[in-house]
Formats: sequence, structure tokens, C-alpha cells
Amino acid sequence: MSDLLRRTLESVNVGILVFDVAGKLAYINPAAEEILQGSSQALAGKHFRTLFRGSPEAVRIVRKAIEENTPVTGFDVALKPVGGGQTVRRRGTASIPVMLGASPLSGDSGDPQGAVLSVKSSEILSLVGQEERAAVRAEEMQMLAYGIAHEIKNPLGGILGAAQWILRGEGPDEDRAEGVRLILREAQRINDLVEKMLEMGKTPPPSRPFALLPLLREAEQLLLSEARAQGKEVRFDLRVDPSLPPVSGHPDTVYRALLNILKNAVEAIERAGTVVIEARMNVNYRFARGRGRKRSFLEVEITDSGKGMSEEEHRKALLPFYTTKARGTGLGLVMARQVVTRLGGKMEIRSSPGAGTAVLLSLPIDPGRKAAT
Repeated sequence: MSDLLRRTLESVNVGILVFDVAGKLAYINPAAEEILQGSSQALAGKHFRTLFRGSPEAVRIVRKAIEENTPVTGFDVALKPVGGGQTVRRRGTASIPVMLGASPLSGDSGDPQGAVLSVKSSEILSLVGQEERAAVRAEEMQMLAYGIAHEIKNPLGGILGAAQWILRGEGPDEDRAEGVRLILREAQRINDLVEKMLEMGKTPPPSRPFALLPLLREAEQLLLSEARAQGKEVRFDLRVDPSLPPVSGHPDTVYRALLNILKNAVEAIERAGTVVIEARMNVNYRFARGRGRKRSFLEVEITDSGKGMSEEEHRKALLPFYTTKARGTGLGLVMARQVVTRLGGKMEIRSSPGAGTAVLLSLPIDPGRKAAT
């Protein structure tokens, strides 16, 4: 394959798979890797029946193109990601709606050589997805408006009450001084909220490589102290290899994201429990980013032994200002997700009642540069 042809196939946003006449995968481009959630190294040589196990319509389309030497198109085909050879457990095995187009591949003399399969997200079913996402955004906006009003109304009520009481000149000086301190304290709460909101709207600092392990250790020490002060027995199980490559991002913002997630994990533990922090490279799975360029990811999984979330709590966990805590703002996970997605990574949550909660972060690495010290 010429360099120009390879660069072209790696640049398009349509998944391309080439099968030989025996039905084995001979080539897969980065867009198809991302759709199928598997790498070329892990999937190379697999038969299409194995590759599309669980997706009978995809098997039928490829089989017909190879065996009957005829082009076949399928709309709204339910394709299950294969994730072959992944070193990290993948959450969710739900099928995704795609359009498949299979064309016979012929040699110079016209003899059958296999088939070329194109894969593209289904435009028809994606409209449903857009409606669902619009509904989520509407719920987020409603929760955001309610949360801002709620978070400002409470301290304002205290400020107004204290100011009116001071103006009446009632009570001893010490009581009036306490009223002033209350005003200052509640005003600071409003200021902290505004600062958090402004921070979410700021442009992130430029990315640079840095080691992740020191940040995790720093957050661990801070939260251990807080847990002891609350009378909790929390143990951190840090499973991070120091030789892992550096993460690409900004250490301060990533540290705050990690701290927010770890703080939630500690708070989910009532009296005693464990927070497991595991980081690992997924060597067989890389996302394609623009013009076919691939980026590898370091995956950090933070798991607590708390009581877990109900289905509703899980669904609303990433809505701004949604919280089940008496004094929480509901912005910690929202801000953490924003940091990760701005870096081009992902954040996922798994939880069920009685089984604890796990948060998985996929952070891009920069293997070509040394970590900042």
C-alpha cells in the first residue's frame, strides 16, 4: 500500500475494513478501530464471523460480498463493539447503530480477492440520539439554574437576617460581632461558588507532559488526613506503576479533577473502607484524533467500597448542582469531567446499590516527551 493511500485511509472519518478472500481481516483504519473499540494489532487476521460475533446483520453483509461477489448495503445495522485484545475492562456492550457498505474486492484479472467494508454512524438513528442528548442538556440547564438560585439564596437569607438584626442594635456587642462574622462567612460562600463557575468557563492552560503518580500520592495524603479528622478508617490501595508514561495536560487542573473524584470516594464510605486507585496503559486500544493521528491513553480507575448509587443517582451524577450530600454543591464531578473531556479524554461512572462506585478516567499520554519535574 502506498504512503499516500495509507495516509488517505487513516484521515477519513469513515471506518474502512478490508477482508481477504478467506474472510480474514487484512486492514483496518483508525476510524474503524474507534468504532469497534479494538486495535489493528488485536484484530488483524480475525475472520469476519469472529469479528462480528453478536452482530448477525454485519456477518450477513460481509459474507454476501465475499461469497456472492456482490455489493451489499445495510442501514441502521446494530453493530456490537468488539474491543478485541483490550487490557482494560470496557463498560457497556450495547450495540451502536451504523450504516454498512460492503463491496467485492477484485484482482487485476477480475478474480475475487475479498471485500471492502465501510462503516459509518447511522444518520437515521442518530437523530434519536440527538433528541436524547437535547433532553439531557435541558435537564442540565434546569438543574444548573435551580442550583445557582439555591446556592445563592441560602447564604443571602443568612446575610439579610444578620444585617437586619445588627441594624436594630439589639443584643450585646459580641452577638453583633458574630452577626458580622456570619455575613462575611456567607459572602465567602457566594464568592467561592462564583469562582467555581468562572473556573468552568476559563480556557484551560496549555498541555504539557507530567507524571501522574506524584499527584495521586499528594491527593491521598490530603484525604487521609481529612478522613481521620472525620473519624473514618479509610485505606488507599494505590496500584500505579512509576514507569507509566507521562500524561499530557496541565497538572493543576488534573490534580483538582482527581481530588474531586477521590473526595467523593472517601465521602461514600460511612465508617471504614477502601479506595482503590489503579492506573494502567491500554496498549491495544488507541483513539484516532484528526487526520488519522492516534493517541494512546492512560486509564485511571478509582473504586470505593461505599454503598453505591441508586439508578436515579447514577443517572444524575454528572448533572451540575445535583448532590445527595447535606453540604455538597454538586459541581465536583461536573468539573472533573470537564477537565478530562477538554484534554480529549473520557470519564465514565459505574455504580450499583451495595457494590460501591467506580470512576474511570482516560487521560491522553505524550510518549514522545519527558515528564515535567
